[in-house]
Amino acid sequence: MAPPSFDPHGYLEEGIHRCTLEQLDSLLGWNACRQQLLSQLRQFLMETLEPAMGVQTPLVLDGSFVTQHEHPSDIVVVLLLDELSEDGFWRAADLYQQQKAFRERYQIRLFVQTQIGSIDALKRIQGIDPRELLEKSLDAKHVKGVVRLN
Repeated sequence: MAPPSFDPHGYLEEGIHRCTLEQLDSLLGWNACRQQLLSQLRQFLMETLEPAMGVQTPLVLDGSFVTQHEHPSDIVVVLLLDELSEDGFWRAADLYQQQKAFRERYQIRLFVQTQIGSIDALKRIQGIDPRELLEKSLDAKHVKGVVRLN
């Protein structure tokens, strides 16, 4: 699969783009700030997520990190709970309780996605903040892409 490109407004083209950590380096790791965030993402995966979950956890990355922003401050990580076993679901829910610590330690903002409730976090993160829409004179229906880590 070809890597996604950015639209004229600096967002990934619409969709959920699958990639590996190695592909993420070449797609989004073009400066020292971004390389540091990628390093912290790797740490989060190895030190926290993998030991807690025991399997490769389905997740999506978002935030200014998946845009052309030169100096993003963090990475948004969304755990896809509906793709986990019941046990995995509850382990991920427990991880979510530590979200403040993850932000401080890894610069990771952790969210969870499930269709059980009425909120579709995955759809929500593909929308653009209303302030950005106004600043860039974009239509309210403008949708950005996100990255699904394989």
